[in-house]
Amino acid sequence: MKDENCIFCKIINKEIGSKILYEDNYSLAFLDIFPISKGHTIVIPKNHYKNIEDIPEKELIEVIITVKKIANKLHNKLNLEGYNILQNNFKAAGQVVEHCHFHIIPRTINDSRFRLKIPRERANDEELNDIINKIKS
Repeated sequence: MKDENCIFCKIINKEIGSKILYEDNYSLAFLDIFPISKGHTIVIPKNHYKNIEDIPEKELIEVIITVKKIANKLHNKLNLEGYNILQNNFKAAGQVVEHCHFHIIPRTINDSRFRLKIPRERANDEELNDIINKIKS
């Protein structure tokens, strides 16, 4: 499964050059050309799936195994203080390329190029119960 207009499919097919770190039958890992930090890597399934909802579980497992391998290599070889693994789905969540992919973003304690803003306001039980009821119904 490929999409001839997809930039990631073109990278998989070697139509577009990339700095490949790893490749197997299911996945490909390459350096991001617009990195948030040095070593920022993208891991993709070799088959084209728009997002995490579309990828079959067996292939997703193989891709996640690659994410773990590459994260471990980056951590050890680049002496990282930490890293984020990020996966965006749909435009509202920041997905730009409609091919399921994972970002591994190297971090240092004092970096400021990428920040997660975690709310410090606690949800009330009524709101949480409402969400649970909607999801389980």
